[in-house]
Order: sequence, then C-alpha cells, then structure tokens
Amino acid sequence: MLILLTLLKWGLPALIFVAPIAASAWFPPARRVLMFALPIPLFVIAAAGAWLWLNQESAVLRAVHERMTEMVAGAEIATLEAKLDAEEKISAARGQVAAEANRRLMAEINARVNLSRRLAAIQTENEILNDDLADLLSYPVPRDCAVDPDLLDRLRAK
Repeated sequence: MLILLTLLKWGLPALIFVAPIAASAWFPPARRVLMFALPIPLFVIAAAGAWLWLNQESAVLRAVHERMTEMVAGAEIATLEAKLDAEEKISAARGQVAAEANRRLMAEINARVNLSRRLAAIQTENEILNDDLADLLSYPVPRDCAVDPDLLDRLRAK
C-alpha cells in the first residue's frame, strides 16, 4: 500500500506535467485548448492543483504511516503479552510439578519410616522366636518320644 501511495504521489504529478507537452506534440490542435490566452498556461494551473493534491496525499501518507506504526506496536504488545502468559503458565506448571515431587518425597519418607519400624518389630519377634526355638532344642527328647508335659502346656498357652 505504501508503494502504491508513493507511485501515486510521484507518478501522477509527473503525468500532469508531461501530459500537456505530449498532447501538444502528438495532437497540435490540442495546443490551442491547453494553452489558451491566459497569462498563466493551463498546465501551470494543473501543476498547482497537483501540488495541492500532493500536500493532501502527504498528509494521508503520514496518517497511513502513523497507523502502521500503531498496528506494529499493537502487534508487538500482543506478542509480548502472549509470551508473558505462556511464561506464567510454564511457571505455574513448574510449581505444580515441584509440589507433586514434594508430596511424593514426603510419602516415600513416611513409607521408609513405617518400613523401618515394621522391620525392627519383625527382627525383635524373630529374636524372641529364635530364643524359644533354642529353648526347645535345649530340652532332651524323652526316650519314648512323648511330649513333655511342660512343653505341652506352653504350646496350649500360645
């Protein structure tokens, strides 16, 4: 659009300046119409009109340039806002990932503590059972392979 306005800005005045000369060269009777008896030739009046038109056109060009600058600035602002929103989403996602990792770490710590307590309880129970087994093995077996009454009472108690 800027190129079109530039061509209009410089192409049309050139055409206005050259047209009377070309028309009078190709069509001699046009010279009487184009250069009638005024103190100022008609193409000078046309040139003044073109100059006034160019002043309006330059105002239009300035307005177009200002509008394009505003549009580019608006697009840059929108891009920066979108980038900021994306960075905020990434930051929030990182926060959620960190919170989930912290929750999993706490669950693992609790599981390890519970496991160590259960292991200690099982080891204590294992030691007690080993002591009982050692006690049972320390008793001599009767010759008739009958169960000792003391052992029988203990087994019934458990």
